[in-house]
Amino acid sequence: MTENSISELTQKIKSMGPWHHDIHLFDDFTTGKVFSPDGKLDRSDNDGVSLISPRGRYLRQLDEIYPEGMAGKSFLDCACNGGGYCFWTRERGLERGVGFDVRQHWIQQAKLVQQYRTVFPTDRLEFEVMDLYDVAKQNHKPFDMTYFSGIFYHLPDPITGLKIAADLTTDVLILNTAMMLDPNNPRGLTMARESRTRVMSGVHELSWFPNGKEALRDILFWLGFKDLKVTMFNERKDNFRSRIEIVAAREPGRLKDVTGEALTKSNANP
Repeated sequence: MTENSISELTQKIKSMGPWHHDIHLFDDFTTGKVFSPDGKLDRSDNDGVSLISPRGRYLRQLDEIYPEGMAGKSFLDCACNGGGYCFWTRERGLERGVGFDVRQHWIQQAKLVQQYRTVFPTDRLEFEVMDLYDVAKQNHKPFDMTYFSGIFYHLPDPITGLKIAADLTTDVLILNTAMMLDPNNPRGLTMARESRTRVMSGVHELSWFPNGKEALRDILFWLGFKDLKVTMFNERKDNFRSRIEIVAAREPGRLKDVTGEALTKSNANP
């Protein structure tokens, strides 16, 4: 790209902020470096939105789940934000990918990245503005893998929402969510209220946070997943908005090569 066209793209990216995903487009140009040359950006400098670059960790995990790559596989990203996980999954040869988000703000970013990213292919990806509760109406074919991150705790009925995604998943689902830990009720959910207008919030105002890994474990087993592993658990000392990631697979033993703490069904029983 010419110096003028790079300058124009830079201004366009700035005008579409805030950005949550730092995505490599070409040469050493990333969406994040437009705002911060060192790739670090405080929430206060980005309209309260953190700038993240999880590509390396995600691809290492993806390689454990699908060591032979994603050729011939399909991928659904629920609440895809700027599309980062779709683009990173495509790097492994993904056959078909769909990302959706309820906010047009994020889908516009994903489509811009798709237009200008040249370091890896961006074809075979679709991005849609859509509410999770409307996904079933789209008649999508089932997906091998579903990414369900940063959405559970923005839903007024998260169990129904997760079931919608699970019903479209034939192999593996990754659930990543914030939590409000309550050791006295680890199988429960805590209700909260949130803004309808902030770009990182949901649009329904009412939301629910799981009180412990036990709650998510029981839900995932109920949804028909038979192999679960906790691959990330960041517990905050004040128990407010700790974070967990669980990889769930349909088949027993499917995740034997995935690094993490196994969750067993026997432990989920009362």
